[in-house]
Amino acid sequence: MVQYQFIALAVTAITAATDKISVQVHRNLEIAEQSNIVVKFHCDEALTTHRRRLKSGASRTETIESLVNSLKEHTTKSQASVKSLLSNQVESKAVEVATTWIQCSMYINNAPTDLVYKFATLPEVESIYEPVTMTLGETQSDDKPASAVNDDIAWGIKKIQAPALWAKGIEGDGIVVANIDTGVRYTHESLESNWRREYGWFDPYNKTNKLPDDEWGHGTPVMGIMGGTKGIGVAPKAKWIACKGCNYECNELQVVECAQFLLCPHNNDGNKCDPSKAPHVINGSFGKYARDLRWEDMIIKWREAGIIPVFANGNNGVKGCASSEHPGMSPQVIGVGFTDSNDALSPQTRHFGSWFRHPTAGHFSDDGYSLGSGSSLAAPHVSGAIALYLSAHKGASYDQVYRALTEHVDTDTLTPPNKTCGDIPNTQYPNNLFGHGRLNIFKAVAASIPDLTLPSQSKSTQALNPTNDLSTCGTLEDNTHYVGGDLASVNLATVESC
Repeated sequence: MVQYQFIALAVTAITAATDKISVQVHRNLEIAEQSNIVVKFHCDEALTTHRRRLKSGASRTETIESLVNSLKEHTTKSQASVKSLLSNQVESKAVEVATTWIQCSMYINNAPTDLVYKFATLPEVESIYEPVTMTLGETQSDDKPASAVNDDIAWGIKKIQAPALWAKGIEGDGIVVANIDTGVRYTHESLESNWRREYGWFDPYNKTNKLPDDEWGHGTPVMGIMGGTKGIGVAPKAKWIACKGCNYECNELQVVECAQFLLCPHNNDGNKCDPSKAPHVINGSFGKYARDLRWEDMIIKWREAGIIPVFANGNNGVKGCASSEHPGMSPQVIGVGFTDSNDALSPQTRHFGSWFRHPTAGHFSDDGYSLGSGSSLAAPHVSGAIALYLSAHKGASYDQVYRALTEHVDTDTLTPPNKTCGDIPNTQYPNNLFGHGRLNIFKAVAASIPDLTLPSQSKSTQALNPTNDLSTCGTLEDNTHYVGGDLASVNLATVESC
């Protein structure tokens, strides 16, 4: 009887170990007897250690330093047995690619079957899975740069009443915004003056690349809307930093290395990390295939550090009734949907009044502008707005920012479709169509600042005239430029009127 019990326990232990291995890795091992894998260690102890060590009243820099040190120490300890097994496999082609402390993981290429199963038996190993790759989709473009904008203010900026805060001297001073994207064309006239050069750029695909670039043209528009000058950015006096998480394809390791860099920015070789240089807001305009990437680990660390994450919800809804993309759907982030200039829902719209003006990147000039559409460009409006809020409310927490933004929105101007989603009436907020409502950053900031009132209307504060149409702005179908799953833009000869 005791013998049977022993056998049963042994089988249970083997099953528990193999359950740690993802279905895809199992399939890879069956076919090729090896697989590229991510070995994910249990990481909760690192957060517990950090919280125990952290002194009451610690500064933001001290908090991030404590968190990073705890994560690094825990990851080093956790990976010891895996490293030992790797070193003992003299004839194995398994190669450790990298260790990422922000998610307590090791990336290993060509791990053979026996080694993978040995890893799975280790109690410190939480899971073993195949690294994922996101894509930005096919790109169609032309070579004609749009004209400059002559400092006119983009309609989306006016719609959320950011210029009314500028008139009161609230422009994002002292705040750092960041994105994980395809990079940024730092030489563009709307972005060159507020790039923070010190610990302000990391390219994990090419670690010798010391200056920001953007060959694929997705990250530049996003950053321009967050903090660009020339009337295209919400917080024109905020500083920006960036990390290239996508080089057309977005490989998991490089995206995670970007998340790590933004938690504690470092120099190009990654050896020197300065917690005082962390951004206040991180924008992610992902959508397609992002659900396969394990974002939550990284998001939790950002939140622990006091960094506010903002993500696009994606554009897969049909007038609102669909699920948001991950990580925009995470309860740990501020997820952003997309409305047009008439305050109507606008997933993948072709109505020209919903297209945002932004700087171009890639092979275009440093004074070129285009129009773009999608939640990729809606999210940085919110990220820039948070920079404005933080510049007026230094040290505000995520919860304080979230309440301010969601409790002081515009709802009376919204034009919902004739339908409800999830049995919540479209006249009740929050709902499953418009969420809490449309952002109004002036109202959010003014709610806690006595005597802050709207200035009299001028060109900088008037809402967009929604009567602009294709006859004024050009033909959308001509010269259409698609970048990514949820960003499109069109180059126009006269972009100012749009």
